[in-house]
Amino acid sequence: MPLNEIPKFFHPEIRHLIDFALEDDAWQELRNQDLADAASVRGKLATTIVALAAIGETDPVKLKRFALHAARGALEHAARAQHRKQAGKVATSA
Repeated sequence: MPLNEIPKFFHPEIRHLIDFALEDDAWQELRNQDLADAASVRGKLATTIVALAAIGETDPVKLKRFALHAARGALEHAARAQHRKQAGKVATSA
């Protein structure tokens, strides 16, 4: 998430921290995985980091850890939903 997309109410130092946590840490860890919807995963990382910063969290390690947890949870949820959808198609075609 470029700095110009981070809400303006954040102090410039916090905006830099958010950008760093997203760009240099969390996203680098996930981007090499086979992501069906990379934009959605990146969005989840960004919204989680911004939400945490909005309530005062400034520890970059925590920002990264919680954002990765949220993104991985969203990925698992999407994979389960896709699996159920495919199982439903197989059941109705049989």
